Amino acid sequence: MFDWISCFALAAPLGLLDGRSPYDPMEHPTKGALQYKGYDKDGNAVVHGWLFLDVRESADIDGEWYLERVGEPGDIGPQLGLGPLRGRREGTNLYVNLNPSYAELNVLLSGTYNGTTYKGKWSYSTIRGLAKEGTFEAARVEKTASASRAR
Repeated sequence: MFDWISCFALAAPLGLLDGRSPYDPMEHPTKGALQYKGYDKDGNAVVHGWLFLDVRESADIDGEWYLERVGEPGDIGPQLGLGPLRGRREGTNLYVNLNPSYAELNVLLSGTYNGTTYKGKWSYSTIRGLAKEGTFEAARVEKTASASRAR
């Protein structure tokens, strides 16, 4: 006989009863992703997370991102959650749109990229124009083994 109580007891800690996935994108970024921090124009942190940039020989850039709010930054546009990105490369400059499927309400990144770091400015634009802007920095971080694993 199937034991429903055991089934629910196992499902609850995994978050399966309320529709949540046990997968946490903040804890499990795409391999090769850059850790990202975004700041408002006063230098206060507004988001953190990661970017994965697929920079190819051509000028086209694809990838994905996952960002979470830091504090109460107000309306910073659609740069929260998980999504695809598109952009282009011009030498060491990268221009990235975090919302390529939106006709308006775009968060754009513009900065320099050297293969391991991407730094520059972000802007949130609506149909009325620039709504908010700031700076960002993203860097590839190699994870090291914890002391307990190193033994």
